Amino acid sequence: MTERSRQQQIDDLEDEILQNRLDMTSAMREWRDATAPIDNGWEKLMSWRVPLMAAGGFLAMRGLRKPRATGRLFRRGLTGFMMYNRGKALYRATQGRKR
Repeated sequence: MTERSRQQQIDDLEDEILQNRLDMTSAMREWRDATAPIDNGWEKLMSWRVPLMAAGGFLAMRGLRKPRATGRLFRRGLTGFMMYNRGKALYRATQGRKR
């Protein structure tokens, strides 16, 4: 192998490495952009971590003392949550028809 062909091979490999680094940087940026909503949701959940743990502890204690009343409370809360989601979906659907 001559010195010139060896130097050419080294230059080609360095160019390939540089291109791979640029591709990886672009892929990392795209990955960050794609997962940003998930990361934001996780951060929001972690900001509510202590209150959620306190509420969970309260519900666990109440569940041990009054299991039926806690079950009723849970069912009512779940029903209210589902009605809220249905109402929101219905509102969005009616707003789409007006446009």
